[in-house]
Amino acid sequence: MALSEVRVKALFAGLLLLWHVDEAQLSSAFTIDQVNLTLVPGPAVETGTNVRLHCHVQVSHSSEQRLVHSFSFLLNQGQVIYAKNSSDSQVEYSLTPARAANSGRYTCHVQVLEKERSSQEQRLTVSGLMTPVLTVTPHVIFEGQEVKVSCLSPNEAGSLIFHLYVNGNLIRTETKSPPGVEEVKVKLTKPGETQIHCKMNILGNYEAGVSNISNVERVTVRELEVTPTISFDPPFDAKGDFLVVDCADVKFNDIPRDARSKLELFLTKDGRVLKQEGGKEKCGLTLRTKSGDSGTYVCKAEIENLQKTVSGRALVAELFSVPEVRVTPSVVFEGDNFTVFCSVQHVADQRVNQSVISYRLFRNQRELQRGQRYMATAGSAHDGGYFCLAEAKGIGKNSTETIVKAKMLPSTPSISAEGAVILGRPFKVSCRTDRGSLPITFTLMRGQRLAEQKQVYALSALFNASAVGRKAELQEFSCHAHNEATRPRVISMPLSAPVIEPVSRAMLTLEPFGGGVTEGLDLKLTCSVPQGSPPLTFTFYHSPQGAPVSRQQQQLTQTRVPGTNRASYTVRAITRHQAGQYQCHVANVANNKSSSVIHVHVKLAAWKVALMTVCVILLVAAIGVLLLILIKRGTCSCTRTKKAGQLSVKPAKTRSNDPQRVSLVLEEQPAPNATPGMLGRSVWSERMSGSDSDSQSGEEDHSVEGQHSQVPQPLHSDMPTPTPPETGECTALMTNGTDTEYSQVQTTDADIPTQTEGASLEYAQLNHSDSEPQ
Repeated sequence: MALSEVRVKALFAGLLLLWHVDEAQLSSAFTIDQVNLTLVPGPAVETGTNVRLHCHVQVSHSSEQRLVHSFSFLLNQGQVIYAKNSSDSQVEYSLTPARAANSGRYTCHVQVLEKERSSQEQRLTVSGLMTPVLTVTPHVIFEGQEVKVSCLSPNEAGSLIFHLYVNGNLIRTETKSPPGVEEVKVKLTKPGETQIHCKMNILGNYEAGVSNISNVERVTVRELEVTPTISFDPPFDAKGDFLVVDCADVKFNDIPRDARSKLELFLTKDGRVLKQEGGKEKCGLTLRTKSGDSGTYVCKAEIENLQKTVSGRALVAELFSVPEVRVTPSVVFEGDNFTVFCSVQHVADQRVNQSVISYRLFRNQRELQRGQRYMATAGSAHDGGYFCLAEAKGIGKNSTETIVKAKMLPSTPSISAEGAVILGRPFKVSCRTDRGSLPITFTLMRGQRLAEQKQVYALSALFNASAVGRKAELQEFSCHAHNEATRPRVISMPLSAPVIEPVSRAMLTLEPFGGGVTEGLDLKLTCSVPQGSPPLTFTFYHSPQGAPVSRQQQQLTQTRVPGTNRASYTVRAITRHQAGQYQCHVANVANNKSSSVIHVHVKLAAWKVALMTVCVILLVAAIGVLLLILIKRGTCSCTRTKKAGQLSVKPAKTRSNDPQRVSLVLEEQPAPNATPGMLGRSVWSERMSGSDSDSQSGEEDHSVEGQHSQVPQPLHSDMPTPTPPETGECTALMTNGTDTEYSQVQTTDADIPTQTEGASLEYAQLNHSDSEPQ
């Protein structure tokens, strides 16, 4: 079983492969030469004619196999109206019969396998339309009734536009698909014979034109016998107490029975329906005469949409005119007495006497009393609408309502300032009263001069007051109020309000005074204003030295002071970077002012000045010593000889109680390798024994040749031994007491220590140790 299925599938696949191979071979072995479309009997025909569309294709191929052609007939390059597959080379399609909707451009399209080709367009024009058929029912009606009309063209195609005519006048147009318009209702109102017909055209196909008119149907329209009448009793002037008005149809019995039930009668006056009846012959109304009954009455008969009217005028002589209510005085204030009086101006003397007319007075729809006069005291209890009722012979007439409302005089006004009153600026003043009838006239006075006046429908008014320069000037303002020119005015108290004085100018002072302060000290800034209402806001600013004040100001602090005109700010332990420009601003609700800019210089502290002075002195001394050493080096290099230096001892200048001094000068020619830094220094030998010191002392006594008999030994033994110089000129000072001085040329060195106790003064070995001093 499975093997046979496999064989069948393999066979089917082989056939399919062979078919694809044949198709590929065929597609490459044929070509569509041309496709021709022919219209028979021709491109232009009358409607109702049978038209054949003949399509022929010519194909060239090398195979003997017959090819399948796919034919398609297209209308206006899009709508396929007929399609067929055939192995024949030609196909036909018939339009039986051809209608105007078949007009257009036709094309034949042929496809063979994957190749396709179209014929050239052939234009078909079908002229004329089918004549529509008209039906009308019924053919006899009364005026105002309707008939049903149908206009049909079942053999046409497309969207049809039907036109309906009555007596040659177009009354209706409708767009319908075939078969057409069915049973539309047409109302006929003109009595006589009426002719109805229709015609049509195709929507969007203007070439087809308009069809011929349909058959003409005749309808007879009979006049409806509706004749309304109106009558009055009494017929002319109604001098009695009653008036009868009748509205009727005199040909009610001539109306068809089916139309009688639809008959309606209306009796109207001044557009108001007084009476209405349906399905009846008459519509009547009886009126008790009054002045308002005179005028034109209308009787209207109506059957569905058919209407006929007739009118008549009635003149009613009234017994008495409508009463009137008068209130005196016309304007009343609370507490005033007033009178309400009711009267009738005109009376028909021949029918009624003035004395028989009775009166009743009402307030707010409630009866007050019988009679013509009512007196009361004006007030809220007697406010309201007053009217009266006059009656005679059963006829009553109401007067129009008169409103009585007692006016209230305004209470004593109060005057106040709206917002802040700032000296030198305009401000607003409010005048207010607690009660009073509107409108109220408020007047703002400044002294004896009228400042401004307003009449308002409110209990208050707002005025613009001119500026004041002093607080006392506010007392000049007062407010007057009144709502009746004949009544006295009420006057307020003088204006009293808090006054804000603008800031006059700001002044900035410094402590310590002046523009300079020593570094490290406190700088106190005090800002004050001579004039200005509190609370005041003080703001202190600082800008660096040399910077524009307006651009680089830095706010230091801001203080709101409620009860004083000054504020302070202290810069603690001022530093040099806090030098610069200082300014303060003062503001209140009225304005703000800025002080002048004060430039503050910060001086150095005293210890810094002293330190710098010492440093400068030391620097100058060091430079002087260095210059002196350099000068001496030059001097020593010129005076020394080539042989060993000579030592000269000279007496030093003695003081009153100082020991005798001896100046030792060592002169030596500088050696080539001598150390320059050791020249000109005092040299002492190390500590020696007692024999050596004695010998040395003898030599010293011999060298000074009796000028000094003895050289005293130094008393201090703990002093360091100075380092002997190699070469140069030196001066040694020896003392016999506690003071020892060394003199080196022109400079005194007090810091060189003396020889220790018991030590002998000894000369260092120079270039030649056995040479004697000069």
